[in-house]
Amino acid sequence: MEPMRVFYEKTGTAKYISHLDINRCFQRAMKRAAIPLWFTEGFNPHAYLTFPLPLALGYESLCECVDFRLVEPVEPGEIVRRLNAVLPMGLKTVRAAAPVYKAADIALAAYEVRLELADTHPGRAKQILDAFFAQPQILAMKRSKKGEKEISLKEHLHELSICVKDGQTFLTVWLPAGNEQNINPTLVLDTFARQTGMLIDRLEVKKTAVLTKDGKNFA
Repeated sequence: MEPMRVFYEKTGTAKYISHLDINRCFQRAMKRAAIPLWFTEGFNPHAYLTFPLPLALGYESLCECVDFRLVEPVEPGEIVRRLNAVLPMGLKTVRAAAPVYKAADIALAAYEVRLELADTHPGRAKQILDAFFAQPQILAMKRSKKGEKEISLKEHLHELSICVKDGQTFLTVWLPAGNEQNINPTLVLDTFARQTGMLIDRLEVKKTAVLTKDGKNFA
């Protein structure tokens, strides 16, 4: 059985497709594309697909991936071609290759966030965001399966920058991702809104890269 990893983009209205439905979507697409998948054994055989870093609902991404195994060899370029012929709008495969890193190697994810603060000019919004992130300490309540836990958010913000471009406010940041620690921009912006009292009128999040523990691109 040959392991394979397909990298794909999830944009536009596809951002509203849940992770469970993405799994179903790829299983159906691979069946229609005649990709020779390995199936689990037992009473209810199914295609064994794994997603190393599932995407939050409502987020776009340029760097999603799904792992599977082939029972017959297929050229990576042919896999991309076949899948793009059957995937729905907003889902586009960009590359296929044998996996280099394991899911456990994931450490950071890079995000681009476009946001609007209610009744606030973009330039003023940047000033408010700059002041918030310049604080020596930012505490946040993070939910987990074990309940809520207070964390020091400040130490988890990497490569953070804020700019105004074409009359819009953008925030870019790298955040912990993977099995050991996972923080997404929603927690960051929810904490900002709660502590400043500012209302976020519009929020668009796009994941742009996934990085390993040694700083390499997971792709």
